[in-house]
Amino acid sequence: MTTKQTIDFYFDLTSPYSYVAAEQIEDIAAAGNRVVNYKPTLLGFVFKSTGNSAPMMNPAKGKYSAKDFARTARFHGLEINWPKKFPINATVGSRAILQVINTQPEKAGELTRALYKAYFVTGQDITEEAVVAEVASSIGLDGSALVAGTQDESIKEQMKNAVQESIDAGMFGAPYFVVDGEAFWGQDRMEQLRRWVVQGPF
Repeated sequence: MTTKQTIDFYFDLTSPYSYVAAEQIEDIAAAGNRVVNYKPTLLGFVFKSTGNSAPMMNPAKGKYSAKDFARTARFHGLEINWPKKFPINATVGSRAILQVINTQPEKAGELTRALYKAYFVTGQDITEEAVVAEVASSIGLDGSALVAGTQDESIKEQMKNAVQESIDAGMFGAPYFVVDGEAFWGQDRMEQLRRWVVQGPF
């Protein structure tokens, strides 16, 4: 049996463009007979390492981005309600995803999308352990055990390594994809990503 090739999907749970990307990536992977490697990271550390900053940190870019986030979601038929707290430190949710990748990798995408919807659609505070546990339980996972496990030193170390891996992969913003050694940055490059996996390199 041939192992399917992969698409590495680096994302941060506080990134609205990554929310949109998470809703598209499985369809693109399926079109190219690929599987998605979900790779949560923490943009605060990525920005610090690369000298980049969030769009909202620049007044002009921030004003534009706030409208563009919403317009992009609408364009793709997705609901988005701007969170009361933005940006956030999404460490708890990110570690929970790593836990699922370790134990039930087939649920990683579902948990990722559920956490994005909790934050960007229903306005839940996914920095809170109880919220992350509730979201995880809503998709059939043991939310309490999952969140308890996020405090394990091994998962903390894995999170640290995941951040470093994203930096080593060349990431400087989210979403960021690597396929066949080729990097694509931004949700607006996903059609290029689709063409690459379906038709081959260009």
